[in-house]
Amino acid sequence: MNHILAATHSTPIAPDKGHITMAGGHSSKGELVVKGVATAVTASAIIQTGKGAVITLARHPLIMFSLGIAAGYLTHKYRKEIISVTCKTAEQGKDFVLRQKENIKDLIAEAQESTEETDATQ
Repeated sequence: MNHILAATHSTPIAPDKGHITMAGGHSSKGELVVKGVATAVTASAIIQTGKGAVITLARHPLIMFSLGIAAGYLTHKYRKEIISVTCKTAEQGKDFVLRQKENIKDLIAEAQESTEETDATQ
């Protein structure tokens, strides 16, 4: 289990009498769980507050109309930047997919080689 946690943290993790601790912060598993729960509770509170605000705003047509006009204005003003960012993101997505396909092909080839080697040794 230590090798999994070590890959996700920047500081090395070493076992310490039944507790997993980080070298710099001395956080135990319990503290990590508490931090995760606190983060989840905070995110839930933010989502609920935002949902209430959106529902309140949606009940007022004049506010929704003005928000639509503001969004349209900003979209028109920054349309060239939006288009360029969208194109760059699409290209990066295509590159990512191609790299993942190559990685999968490499993994399959390695797996086949290792099975052939184990078959040959037996």
